[in-house]
Amino acid sequence: MNWQFRRSFKVIPGVRLNLSQTGLSISVGDAPATLNFGPRGVYGTVSLSGTGLSYRRHIDGLVVTPASANTPDCRPYEFSVVTEIRSASTYTLHSSNLNHVRELLNQVYDERSALKSEISVAEYEAKKAAERYHAWEDGLLFRHIFKRSFAARREQHETAAAKVQELHEQLRLTKLATQIEIEPARAEPYYRMCDEFSALCDCRRVWDKLNRRAVNRVVERSAAAEVITRADVSLSLDECDLIEWHRKVPHFPNKNGGDLYIYPGFVLYRASHQAFALIDCREVNLHFSTVRFIEDGPLPADSSIVGTVWAKSNKDGSPDRRFRDNYQIPLVLYGVLEFTSASGLHEVYQVSNPELAKRFHAAWDQFVQSFTAVRRTFADSKLSNVLRPGQNRF
Repeated sequence: MNWQFRRSFKVIPGVRLNLSQTGLSISVGDAPATLNFGPRGVYGTVSLSGTGLSYRRHIDGLVVTPASANTPDCRPYEFSVVTEIRSASTYTLHSSNLNHVRELLNQVYDERSALKSEISVAEYEAKKAAERYHAWEDGLLFRHIFKRSFAARREQHETAAAKVQELHEQLRLTKLATQIEIEPARAEPYYRMCDEFSALCDCRRVWDKLNRRAVNRVVERSAAAEVITRADVSLSLDECDLIEWHRKVPHFPNKNGGDLYIYPGFVLYRASHQAFALIDCREVNLHFSTVRFIEDGPLPADSSIVGTVWAKSNKDGSPDRRFRDNYQIPLVLYGVLEFTSASGLHEVYQVSNPELAKRFHAAWDQFVQSFTAVRRTFADSKLSNVLRPGQNRF
């Protein structure tokens, strides 16, 4: 028996992303008509299937703003009572050259939301139909006396179960089917970065830094220069439920904003199911540093102790003798990864193994620089013809 319960189901058209030396170009649709959005503008292509004939034309009136490579983040750090570490709104963060992918992702979200609502209702109906059917199936009397009624209950049970199964299959298919074509010069740096991220996932502790404030060291008798609040997160190679791609990508969870998914050519910043932004990788800056952190919690096994400080100390670091139960706290060397952009991206992670963070940062730099490596080579040839939750940085 063949059922079709949701005739309004629509398949979201897939996209093809081409990551080249000039940046990320996007093709939407399939033969005979496709649209291509890239750094040089918008082009439409019409082809005749089976003939090899096609016609390509630049479409006026649609302008894609190219991303600016290596845009510096000029925002200074300003310490107030408590300074929250978080990114700007998804509307501000979004790169204009990825607007068309974002529109398709919005369609995916709307379709998935409608399907999830229907699935919830269908599962309730299927549960009731199953209870009605099994109440008679397990007995000997009603199923033989009321054969037609029993057959109707069985049909209702099978139909309701088939409806749930079909809706779940439609939900599985409701993703943005994405084909990403990466030039070899960009592919190797990207996959090497993914390898270094996999190694970074092995850090015993990773924290998302939530907020910070300056410390009056004289008043608070502290060896720390600032106080931060942080939350444990777990890094992993993962996938976003909106985008269907055959590979998992680096995923930085975020406790105070949007999660980061690093795809070839763009970073998906997802603050909620419906609020997200796509940021061109060339607009994202990643800064690496080390910090000496006053750690009064459990010490990660892969961390390095570089000294000790007193819980209550004088400005010169000596113990404050007025506190009888004064004690020493380990000073640990951690790594810090800070994502920023001129559009307002600002996410900071602290990791227990600074060497792994340094390697990931180096791999990220190589990937981003691969977009300008060809141009730089051409130009050269032309010329030759301390932190803890509640107390921190020391």
